[in-house]
Amino acid sequence: MTMKQPLKIDFVQDGGKISQEIVTKYNLSGKDFKYSYSDNEETNVYYSNFVGLVRSGKDDSLLFSAPKHYMNKEKFDNLEITEKYKIIKTVTASINKDIDDTQFTRYNHSKDVVGNFAFEAYRRICDYYLTYGLYRDQENYYKKGYGSHISWKKTISRSSKYVFDGKLMMIPLVIKKKRQLTNLITECMIFTLNYTQTMYGNFIDVYRADELRDHGINQRILDNTDGIVNQLFQIKTTIFKDRENQLIDNLIIFLKRVNSKNKKIKQSIKDYNYEHVWESAVEKYLNTNFDDINKNGKLTFKSNIKRHKFKKISAHYDNQHKKRHLDPDHYHFEESTRALYLFDSKYYVKVDELNHKQLVYHFLFGNRAGTKKIYDALIVPTEGETDTEVHVEINNKFLEENNSITIYLCYLNAQKTIELYSSRNKEKYF
Repeated sequence: MTMKQPLKIDFVQDGGKISQEIVTKYNLSGKDFKYSYSDNEETNVYYSNFVGLVRSGKDDSLLFSAPKHYMNKEKFDNLEITEKYKIIKTVTASINKDIDDTQFTRYNHSKDVVGNFAFEAYRRICDYYLTYGLYRDQENYYKKGYGSHISWKKTISRSSKYVFDGKLMMIPLVIKKKRQLTNLITECMIFTLNYTQTMYGNFIDVYRADELRDHGINQRILDNTDGIVNQLFQIKTTIFKDRENQLIDNLIIFLKRVNSKNKKIKQSIKDYNYEHVWESAVEKYLNTNFDDINKNGKLTFKSNIKRHKFKKISAHYDNQHKKRHLDPDHYHFEESTRALYLFDSKYYVKVDELNHKQLVYHFLFGNRAGTKKIYDALIVPTEGETDTEVHVEINNKFLEENNSITIYLCYLNAQKTIELYSSRNKEKYF
C-alpha cells in the first residue's frame, strides 16, 4: 500500500524551465529565476536560478529546485514520498555542509544562501546541546546537614554552639549546594530543536530531539520572536563565558529567521551559487574514487580507492599584478609517474564552447620541472551514468613537435557525487 502523500512536491531543476504558474504559486522573484524571450513560444520563458526548496504560502505544497542534471523529472515524480524526502534532505545537506566547509576560506558561500532557516546557527546550537546538554542557570542555596562544601560563615551565624571537652562545636553544620534552574536560554534551545524537527524534519538533516518532544513548540516564543530576541540581548550582557555568549548569538540568529506572525510568508532555503557545492562535491568524489585515465581516454573510478589527493590551488603568474592568479579547481601531481592532473568543475547545463582557461592552465602549470604527462578534464554533472568524451583535441600545427593536448569532458553522475559529499555522522543527525 502506498503511503499517503502529505503534500504536493513540484519538481524543477536549477537552470531548467519553470512555468509561469510555478512562479506565481511560489511567489518567485528577483534572483529566483532568469528569463528570456522565446520567438517560438512568443512569450518570456522562465528558468530556475537556485537550488533548494520553497513552501507555498497559498496551500500545502513544496517547490523543490534540484541541482542541474540531478534527476529526470518523470523519475522523481514516480518516486515514493519517503524517497523524495530523502533526495531533498541530501541536497539541502550538501548546501549546509558546504557552508560549514568553506566558512574559513576566502570564498564565503553562506552569502549565497538565503531563506528563513539559519543553517549555521542551528548546527552550532545542536553542537552545544550534544556537548553540554541544555543550558542551565545555577543558583546557590544552603541547608543544614552534613557533607562536603561546608559554609562556615553560614554555620557560625545559624547553628547552636556547644563546648565539649574544651572544644567549640557547632551543630548542625550548614552546607552549600547548587541547583539547576531553567531560564529563557534553556527554553529557546528546546524551541529551536523541536521547531526545526517539526517544521523541517522531512527536508533537512536535523538532530532528532526525541527526549525533548514532550516540551512541544513553545507558543510564547513563536508568537513573540522579536520580544524574545530583545530579552536574549539583555541576558547576554550578564554572561561572560564565551561559549554561552556564542550560544545566545546563535539563538538570536535562529529566532530572527523564524516566521511567526504571517503564515503566508513562505518557508524557503535557496542557494543561488550551487556551483561551489558542485566543486566541493567533485573534489571529495575524486579523492575518494578516482583511479586513472585509461588508454581509451576514459576517467576510471573505483569505490573508496583513495589513490589521489586533489586540491584547489592558487598561483600568481603576473609579476606586475599580484591580484592576477590562476585557480585550477582540482590539481594533483603524481610523483611516481610525474603525471600532472588539471581538472576543473563546470556546473553547466550544457558545454558547447572551448574553455580557454583550461588551455592556459595546461601551458603554465605544465612547465613544472619533470612533468612527463598532463591530463586535462572538465567535470560536469549528469543524471546518467558516469562517462568521458573528448572535448577538445588541439591541432598539431599549433603545437611544438611531438606535443599534443586533449581536454576531456567527464560526465559525473550528479546524484552519486552529491550523496557522497552530503554523508555525515548518522549517530548525531537523522
